[in-house]
Amino acid sequence: MRRRRSGAGGLGGLGGLGRVEGPGGLEGLGGVEDVRPLIAGTLVLVTVVILDATPGLILVGYFGLGPLIIAAASPPRVTAAVGALAVIAALLSGFWDHWFGTGPHLAATTLVALQSVIAVCICVCRERQRSQLHQVKAVAEVAQRALLPAVPSRLNGAGFAARYLSAAQEASVGGDLYEVVSTSQSIRMIIGDVRGKGLPAVRLASIVLGAFREAAVTWLDPEQVAAACARAVGREAEPEDFVTALIVDIHPDGRLGLCSAGHHPPRLVSADECTTLELKSPSPPLGLAERFSVTMASWAVGDRMLLFTDGLTEARDGRGRFFPLDDHLDLLRGGSQDDALDRLAGALRAHVDGRLQDDLAVLLAEREAGPSGGMGAGTGAGTGVGVLSS
Repeated sequence: MRRRRSGAGGLGGLGGLGRVEGPGGLEGLGGVEDVRPLIAGTLVLVTVVILDATPGLILVGYFGLGPLIIAAASPPRVTAAVGALAVIAALLSGFWDHWFGTGPHLAATTLVALQSVIAVCICVCRERQRSQLHQVKAVAEVAQRALLPAVPSRLNGAGFAARYLSAAQEASVGGDLYEVVSTSQSIRMIIGDVRGKGLPAVRLASIVLGAFREAAVTWLDPEQVAAACARAVGREAEPEDFVTALIVDIHPDGRLGLCSAGHHPPRLVSADECTTLELKSPSPPLGLAERFSVTMASWAVGDRMLLFTDGLTEARDGRGRFFPLDDHLDLLRGGSQDDALDRLAGALRAHVDGRLQDDLAVLLAEREAGPSGGMGAGTGAGTGVGVLSS
């Protein structure tokens, strides 16, 4: 195995990748942005009324613009109230325009009333759609919690943290996957990326995770685990589908077994250098190969290992430049694993100016010292698993 030295440097943290914990994300459907259409619609209504009061100008027919603008984000009651004000203003305009009670005045007032009713109807339909979106997101988040329980923070002498960051606010589950499993011989991790998006990617990711869970505690060698996952993909996937994956065996004595199926090699951050754990003979992705090989490596107490999907390294800034991950690996030093991922996420957000083109998942592991200076028994139990959009 060859280690490739990485550069140092980086930017401070500006935010964190979304933790795989509990439901959330519904707040973006409302909030301070809802006030903007209300302010804009009110200003339009007031402006039109003032202009209508100017001698020689009759703009009563435009009074309904205010309710229509407000309907974009305000509740039905607010829209109805502004619509009522528009109708009252249309009636009163007959006095300063000197045509109160005439046919044209009544027609213009009726038009404003009709526009106000339409605005309220639009608002009601929007509220129903938003309620349905809330329900859909709630169901998606329940599914996400089932597929994305938090990885154990401590497990058999190693610490873990995971994050995902979604490029689309409307969706939070898809085809990036990761899991941590404790066996009698080692700790096994997987991170992967399913080709494609949407429900087919979710389905294939869940198949890989199910196969990994079973194989991780059944087979002794990581290449056998990879082969079991590949067979599952071959049975269920469409001919053009595949999954890149990296399986890592963490042994108590510090040995690492790395089995790659077309996935990015992990990064190892030690006290004095940041390296890429190059694989001797990486294999094609799951679904395109059935035989896999293992590259052995080692890590010391205090070392941290980063596993990630291509959404991290392929994130581009406004000039089309990729995120230089190797230049920011030193951000993973110091503090907790969660803090380290937050700093890395901040640098990523700064690079892309807050606009991601693809979802990503990252998994950070650290070898911790046990009572005898090696890997200890640790705390925490269970598995952590994630399914995300790619």
